[in-house]
Amino acid sequence: MQQYTYPPYRQYLSQPVVTKDAIRKNTQSKLRKRCTAIGFYALTYMATMIALSTGITLILTQLNINITETLKQFSDTFISVGSAFIPGILFMAAIGFKPREAFGKTSVGFTTLLPLVLMGMAVAMMSNIASSIFESNLSLFGLQNHAGYTESDAYSPLDIILTLISGAIVPAFAEEFAFRGLIMGSLKKYGRAFAVIGSSILFSALHANTTQIVFTFPVALVFGYIDMVTDSIIPSIILHFMNNFYAFLLTIFSTNNNLDSNFVFTVQLVIILLFVISGLLSFIYLVKSKKLSFDLSDKENHSEPGANLLTMKNKMCAFLVNPGVMIALSAFLLITILNFFPVS
Repeated sequence: MQQYTYPPYRQYLSQPVVTKDAIRKNTQSKLRKRCTAIGFYALTYMATMIALSTGITLILTQLNINITETLKQFSDTFISVGSAFIPGILFMAAIGFKPREAFGKTSVGFTTLLPLVLMGMAVAMMSNIASSIFESNLSLFGLQNHAGYTESDAYSPLDIILTLISGAIVPAFAEEFAFRGLIMGSLKKYGRAFAVIGSSILFSALHANTTQIVFTFPVALVFGYIDMVTDSIIPSIILHFMNNFYAFLLTIFSTNNNLDSNFVFTVQLVIILLFVISGLLSFIYLVKSKKLSFDLSDKENHSEPGANLLTMKNKMCAFLVNPGVMIALSAFLLITILNFFPVS
């Protein structure tokens, strides 16, 4: 009688069960690492700006070159571009982020772009008023903001053009690329609302100026929101330029001795009212026409696996509690406090 030989017994090892809590913790850890890189990028952005400004001044002084208004504008342009792109290239290489992802779409429909820009400028005008009220009331607490505001003394036609380029056009492109393009863009896969808030915090803190923080934070929220719903940084670049151009015009008018102060105030008031009214009408138009959704929920489908398990609290904790952002915000806070003390 032939005996049947049974195959050897295979011992099956049970596969570890990956719980939602484990996925959530792993995703939050990955987000914290990314936010660390973002924090150090913001820090090196300011450090590069200070280093370039100091270095150029020292070089020109050593060479006994007089720093004319024209030379100053060329210097400011170089500093704006260098501070955004030199650390930016390193940041993109570190996290594997592509420039194409930073810019998003290269075109936005005019019938959508125009009302969004007008709506954004309305918020910018109201934020300007809020920051002016805040600054005027600082003295009630015995405080004075000594952050440097540079105004040109000579305005030749060439100086005006160069000031417009260095003070309005170049910063609009460089800063939007850095904060709405790189920072907000690299956070977007973890949640759109979270990305807007996180990038706005760093953008306003980087200005290291209490008066500007009151202005820049709400403006950054709106700029980020508009970029997010259009999937392009083109709207915020236009908005940033228009706001800088508005400030540039006011500087020209206020420093012109031939213009009466009441006339300058009237012009400013008319511009503010026009933007606020047109912004309100634009908002109504966009809502009525349903050209875009005003919902920016943080619970939509995320491109990062596991991000849907993170609450806004989890995300903000990862954003704020990491070495990069903590060091950057501490440095910005220190400079903000030092700006209350006059430089002798």
